[in-house]
Amino acid sequence: MTDVRQKFIGLIQSRSKENAESLQDDFVKRRIGKCISTLREELDSFIRVMYLGRISDIDERERLMKQTLSGEKWTVLRVNNRWKQITDRDMVDKAKELIGYVHYVYKFGCGFIHLSDFHDYAATNPFDKLSYAEKADIKIYLNQYHHFPIDKELTVENITNYIPNVFEKISSNLICYFDEILNNRMISI
Repeated sequence: MTDVRQKFIGLIQSRSKENAESLQDDFVKRRIGKCISTLREELDSFIRVMYLGRISDIDERERLMKQTLSGEKWTVLRVNNRWKQITDRDMVDKAKELIGYVHYVYKFGCGFIHLSDFHDYAATNPFDKLSYAEKADIKIYLNQYHHFPIDKELTVENITNYIPNVFEKISSNLICYFDEILNNRMISI
């Protein structure tokens, strides 16, 4: 097992620990926008691990992990022998192949990381910005894993009490995949 893999996983574990503490503090103080942005941050780690776990070339995986550890953006060599930065969209698309809800939580969470009208959630329902299909998928996910009533309207107020459980689900799934990364195995679902 390489030191690079251990350091990379250690970095994610440190971030997750801080995210859990931050989410707990913000939840108690009812800073729900901050809770949702913390969910999105935890999901970023999840997506990165999923992306790595879908790469069969172990040297390429380690190169990407080294880029993180040295403060560089992830890049990929294109067919024209030019390097292209791997975007969040590239990683989300790769993760979406495996788990559909990732895309929706990520997209919705971005509205709380970036300054947007989502922060006015007390006056305007940010879920109204999503398509019917996106809202249905989120409801199905929340119902399947957290027993959210399928007939209940999606609002920030209605999902607030589910946020800690959603965070725990993302974090526990993330932890499950550490072993695959540490042992050079592919992630498959």
